[in-house]
Amino acid sequence: MKLPDEIREMFRHQGSIGGKKRLAVIAPERRSEIAKLAAAARWRKEKRMRKATPRKRTV
Repeated sequence: MKLPDEIREMFRHQGSIGGKKRLAVIAPERRSEIAKLAAAARWRKEKRMRKATPRKRTV
């Protein structure tokens, strides 16, 4: 199902408002916790990618 461009733009705008309000409501400690979890997930993903691709050997 394809949404009209006007509806898509409205959803995009509402999403950005929701993120700003969420940051205003969440305690700084919780924001820090969320950021740490996100960073850990990025590092896990990077480690998996490194294991999946073989290293080039130099002679």
